[in-house]
Amino acid sequence: FIKFSENGGCGFCFRKISGIVLPNGSGPKTERGGEVNTLHFVYAIEVEKTGSITQAADNLFMSQPTLSKAVKDLEETLGFTVFKRTPRGVVPTRKGTEFLNHAKKIVRQIEKMELALRTGDASHQTFSIAIPRAAYVMAAVPAFLRSLDASGGAEFDVQEASSMRVIEAVSASHFVLGVIRCHAEDEDYFLKSLAEKDLQWETVWEAAYVAVMAADHPLESRKRLAPEELLPCLEVAYGDEEVPYIRVSEAEPLPGGSGKRVLVYARSTWLELLRACPGAYAWSEPMSQAVLEENGLVQRQCPGSGRFKDFLISRAGYRFSALDRAFLQELFRQRDLACPPVCQFGNPV
Repeated sequence: FIKFSENGGCGFCFRKISGIVLPNGSGPKTERGGEVNTLHFVYAIEVEKTGSITQAADNLFMSQPTLSKAVKDLEETLGFTVFKRTPRGVVPTRKGTEFLNHAKKIVRQIEKMELALRTGDASHQTFSIAIPRAAYVMAAVPAFLRSLDASGGAEFDVQEASSMRVIEAVSASHFVLGVIRCHAEDEDYFLKSLAEKDLQWETVWEAAYVAVMAADHPLESRKRLAPEELLPCLEVAYGDEEVPYIRVSEAEPLPGGSGKRVLVYARSTWLELLRACPGAYAWSEPMSQAVLEENGLVQRQCPGSGRFKDFLISRAGYRFSALDRAFLQELFRQRDLACPPVCQFGNPV
C-alpha cells in the first residue's frame, strides 16, 4: 500500500494511525451501549493540548467543522461534556479530564499493539515521511521505491506539507520521519520548536537560494543576478511556508522595490506558473540538471538572496530502521546530484 498526499482542502487522511481503530473495525463500548471511535480519542487529546478547536484542526490536517462534529459525536456517545469554552480557550471539564487520562493510556496501548503486530511480520515493510516541496526530496521518493524488494507486504506513506505541518505531524506520531526547511535566520526558532516537541534532528543540507525560472525567461541569459533585478518580475512562492511570528503574505519584500508575488499551495501549481507566466521566478534550493530539463527550467545564482537549511527530524530516541537508512542513502544521493561538493552537509545516519 503506497499513499502520496499533498495538503489541500480535503484535509488529512489518518492512514498511518489506522491501528487506533480496532482490527475488527469496531471500538470499545460505553456504559450507554454506544460504540466509541477511538480515533476520536486522538482528536480530543489534540484539542486538550492546544486549547483550541481551530488550532487542533490545523495540527490534525482537517477542517474545523469536521473536528467540531467529531468532538460533539464523541460527547454524545460518552453521555457527558468533555470540553467547555472559557476566556482561556477550550478546556476539559472535570469528567472530561478523567476521560482524557484514560484515552491517552488507551491510545498508547493500541499504538504499541499495532507496532508489535507489524514488527512480528518480517516481510511487511512500513515507511512514513512528511516532506517539504523540494525537488531533491521528491526525486528521492520514487528512486527509493524502485530499489525495494517487491516481495512481501508493504505500506509507504508520503505527505507533502509545509515545515510547520511536518513538525506537528512527526510530533503527533502521524509520520515517523520528516524533512523541514527554514531560512537560515529562522534556524534558532525552529530548533527551539523541535526541542520543545521532543524531536531530534540532523542537518541534511545548507546552501544559498537560487532563482528558478522558465528556460525562455527574459533574464535567462544572465548567469548571475542581483535580487533587485528580479523585482519587476512575478515571484511564485508557497503561501504556507511561514513561521508563526510572520506570515508569508506579510513578509517584507526584497530591498529596492515592492515586488510582485503570487502564493500557491501545491508544487504542481508552482511549476505550472513558472512555465506559463512570462517573467515568473521562484526562490528554490539548487536543482539537478535532470530535474531542470524535465520541467523546462533554468536556475541562476543570486548573491545576497539568503540561505536555507534542511533538517531530518524524528521523535527523540527513535532509531532508524533498515528501510529508513535506505531512504536516507537515496536522499543524500539526490542532494549531491543537485549541489557541488562544497555545499554538502550531513551523512546517512
